[in-house]
Amino acid sequence: MSLTVTHIASGDLWAGAEVQVYQLIKALSETREINPTAIVFNHGVLANKLQSLGVPVTVADETSLSAYQMIQSIRCHIRSNGANVIHTHGFKENILGVTAQRLAGVRCSVRTVHGNPEHTRSWKKPVKRTLDGIDTLIGRWFQQGIVAVSKQLKELLERPYPGKTSLIHNFIDVQELSQEQHQPAEEKAGQVFTVGLVGRLVPVKRADLFIEALDLLRKRFGHNVRGVIIGDGPLRKSLEARTREHELDQHISFVGFLNPATPAIRQLDALLMPSDHEGLPMTLIEALALKIPVVAHDTGGIPEALDYGRCGTLVKEHSASGYAAALDRLIKQPADAQFKASAGESHVREHFDRRENVRKYIALYQSLT
Repeated sequence: MSLTVTHIASGDLWAGAEVQVYQLIKALSETREINPTAIVFNHGVLANKLQSLGVPVTVADETSLSAYQMIQSIRCHIRSNGANVIHTHGFKENILGVTAQRLAGVRCSVRTVHGNPEHTRSWKKPVKRTLDGIDTLIGRWFQQGIVAVSKQLKELLERPYPGKTSLIHNFIDVQELSQEQHQPAEEKAGQVFTVGLVGRLVPVKRADLFIEALDLLRKRFGHNVRGVIIGDGPLRKSLEARTREHELDQHISFVGFLNPATPAIRQLDALLMPSDHEGLPMTLIEALALKIPVVAHDTGGIPEALDYGRCGTLVKEHSASGYAAALDRLIKQPADAQFKASAGESHVREHFDRRENVRKYIALYQSLT
C-alpha cells in the first residue's frame, strides 16, 4: 500500500533547499511506495516545475493570504489528497504546516532542516525569538521525525530533538549530469584560469571575500585569473561597485541567476565557496560530480561533502588572503587538484546519489506510519 506524503515549502526562491525539495519529490514520484503532493507559499520556479511533473500542487500564496487563510488552504489540500505524512521544509512551513496538519487530523509529520540558521537568537528581537521557540516546541512535541542533511547539523539538532533525528544527505542524480568531460587546468596552459562562485548574493555567501581573493590572486600572486559570479540578490549592486573599486570589472563577470547553472559550472576551473556557514550545499555536490576542483570554507556540512579534505581544499582562515593562498596552491598544483576532483566524483556517487538517500526517506515515512 502506497503512502501519500505532502511536502510544504516556501518556493519563493530557486536555491539549494528548493532544488533539493524538487529532486526529492521528483524521485518519490517515480516510486511505487510514495504518492507525493506539494504545497508552496509562492508562485515561481518550484511550483512550475512540480506542476510539470504532474504532482498535485496547491499555492497557498503568502503574498496575498493571511496566516489563517494559508492554514485553511493547507488543511484543505491535506484532506482532499488524503495525506498520510506531512513533510515540512522550513521555519514558516513547520509552524503553519503542523497547525494545519493537526486540524486535518493527520498524525505523522517530519521536517528536513536544510541548513544552519542564518541568525542568532537575540533578546533585541523578541518576536523572532518567540517564533523560534514555538518552532522548536513544534518539532519536539508534534513532529515525529527530524531530518538533518549533514553530520554537523545532526549533532546540532540532537539536543533539542533527542531520539528523533535522522541523517539523510542532500543528493543529486549523477546519471542526469551530462557525460561531457571537464577540461582540467593542466590542459589549458597559458589560458586564463576561471574561478566561480554560485549562490544568492546575500551576506552569508560572502561574495565580498570572493572578489577580494581574486584581487589578491591577480595583484599579489600574479595569476591570470577571472571570476564568474552566478546568482543574483540584494547585494549585487554593491558587489559590482566593489569590483570597480578593485579595478576588476573587466575580470569578474556577474552573469545573474541561471537555471540550470550546470553548463556554467562545467566551464569553471575551480569553485570557491567562502560562505560564513552552509548546511550541505547542492552546488558543491554538483561541482564534485562534474569533477570541478573546489576550495571552500571549513564549516557546516562542507567538510563532510569534501571528505574532510580528500576531495577538495578546506580553508580554516576565513579571509580573502586565506582563500587566495589556497587558490594559489591549487593553480600551481593542477595534478593534485584533479586527483582530489576525481576522488570527489567517486565520493558523490557513493554518498550523495539519489538512490540511496531516497530509499532512506521512504524507510523513514514507512517507519512513522
